[in-house]
Amino acid sequence: MNSRLRCVPVVALKISTAATLGLLFAAATVRAQEAEPPAKSPEAAIEQIDNPQGAQPPMTDHKQEPPEATVEQIDNPQVFNLWLDPENYPRIERAVNVMNARTTRARALNFLVDHRTFQPFQTNAFHDWVGFDAGYLKIGLALRYGILDNLEVGAQRLSNGSDVYDTYQFDVKYWALHAEQYFVDVAARAGATWYSVLNGPDSGGGFAQLIVSRSLREYLWLASGLYYHSNATNENRVDKNLQRPSGQAYALAIPVALEVRLQTFLAWDAEASFNVAGYHAKYPVLATAFKIISNRHTFALIMSNSQDIAADGLVANTGRSFHYLIVGFTITREFNL
Repeated sequence: MNSRLRCVPVVALKISTAATLGLLFAAATVRAQEAEPPAKSPEAAIEQIDNPQGAQPPMTDHKQEPPEATVEQIDNPQVFNLWLDPENYPRIERAVNVMNARTTRARALNFLVDHRTFQPFQTNAFHDWVGFDAGYLKIGLALRYGILDNLEVGAQRLSNGSDVYDTYQFDVKYWALHAEQYFVDVAARAGATWYSVLNGPDSGGGFAQLIVSRSLREYLWLASGLYYHSNATNENRVDKNLQRPSGQAYALAIPVALEVRLQTFLAWDAEASFNVAGYHAKYPVLATAFKIISNRHTFALIMSNSQDIAADGLVANTGRSFHYLIVGFTITREFNL
């Protein structure tokens, strides 16, 4: 009995000591937790990295939308005529037959093929394929070479068609004034014509041309000037035996030409040549065409009241009225040399 009573204080002392140690350990743990920063979630850790200054992002109930991307617009006034890049497209220097003041670019060779029918397209249109099967075609081959960016030389040959002579034409063209400084482009052109007859005699003449033209943002071309030939000819200037009369007959004309660029690949051309002095027939030479433009190449489908393509015929009018239209085409191809 006495021994049991002596054990009670010892047990109570042990329990009291264990409880005291537990309370001290719990208090130390609480203090340590208060001294340490609170644990962060992975999202908070990412925000802490993005914000080294420790600033707390505002609390929102929804996700923030990312800022809208801004597109910087570069003002480039040359964009509208990128399709006229000289590295990709030909420098067009004529409407149908009438030239503007531009020349073939330097060290480039321009090759031209011309066809004109003789019979009006409405005469046996299906049987003669609008005149291409009716004979007496006028076929022209021409080369134009750019010596400098404003100076070119040219050579052209035309078949006889309904005539008894072939026509050779040689010329030089100089682009003297540019619209950037003088509002209009001005060029001078001069050359010689040789009429070659199989059994002779041959003949010839000289010609000169003053060209004034203007481009309106490359979408509209206007051209005019003066055209002179010392020995002009046309389909009326042959006798019933198709022999060319002897003697000289000068002619002076005013040509006008218009080209409208309908699309980057398509243009519409119209031109007229009006004789004002010297030998001439009754009607001015008229022509219109739709021109397809591609890489260094053009194709024009033409309707006209004259077969004439070269200087000697364009200055002398034609005997065909507007009711007797013929068709033709012109192909150009530009090469870098």
